[in-house]
Formats: sequence, C-alpha cells, structure tokens
Amino acid sequence: MTVFNAKEINKVPFESNIIPKGNRNRPAYSMNPRYITIHTTANQNAGTDARAHARYVNNGGGSAGVSWHFTVDDNRIVQHLPLNENGWHAGDGNGAGNRSSIGIEICENRDGNFEKALTHAAGLVKFLMAHLGLKIGNVVSHQHWSGKNCPRPIFNRPGGFEGFKRMIE
Repeated sequence: MTVFNAKEINKVPFESNIIPKGNRNRPAYSMNPRYITIHTTANQNAGTDARAHARYVNNGGGSAGVSWHFTVDDNRIVQHLPLNENGWHAGDGNGAGNRSSIGIEICENRDGNFEKALTHAAGLVKFLMAHLGLKIGNVVSHQHWSGKNCPRPIFNRPGGFEGFKRMIE
C-alpha cells in the first residue's frame, strides 16, 4: 500500500485521509501508475478546500461515486487513495485514465489562493514523478482521457496546460 507517511511534501503540509475500504468509490483494483492526471474541482464555494473534498470522497464521492488520489489547496495536500489502487476520476470507465493514472484535484474555492494551490500541485507532481519514475509527458489533463474541459482554469491561464507543466519542471 503506497500511502505516504510524511508531515510535508516539498514543504507543503501533508495529510493522509484514505477512503475507507469497502466504499463503492474505492474499487481497490491493483494499479501500476503510468500517468498523473490533473483536474480542478470546479467548486468555487467558500470552504471547499482539500479537507472538504476529503469528506466528500470519504462519504462516497456523490452520486457518481468518484474518487481520486490527492486534493491540493493553498494550505495542504491530502491523500485519499493508495498509489497502487485505482480511482474513478478520468471519465473513461475501465480505460487507462482510471486504471493507470493518479488523479490530482486542485481546489478552486473562492476563499483560497488558486495560484498558491497550483504551485503546491506542481510540487506534488514533481515529487510523484521522481517517486514513480515518470516523465513530464506522462502528466496529462483530465481532458486527455474524456474530452471534458478540465482543468478549465489551467487551460484559461497564459501558457495553458503546457505552462503548468513548465511549473513542474
């Protein structure tokens, strides 16, 4: 089981809040991660930070039963699934997005600092790439798997998704 036992990752406070075994959104299918998929939460409500999203996935991930590996905000990184288990985040069913990709959600809450959350997410991706031996070409957007316009706020930034990848490097 690959759950990090750390107080911080790249100087960002880290918490482990793993979805309970048996939850329908924790499929527990074995996974050898080959990609890192970047999402944004599309939830701009005040208070919808990484801990709020941890509560959401721990309570079943809504009607769709979604799950992902990490949520990042301007204050912390929270892990929800072991790296060797898949999540339901890519929108491609049993395709490579869900079955071979680590899902990272970046918070968009209006009472948070999105730029700081992006910086924290870039640091997490860099850490994971080193930990897993992945290259920058294996960092993809949610859109890569399903065509969904996600991560929209990153696409809409100067430099777009390639600009985010430059932040990682």
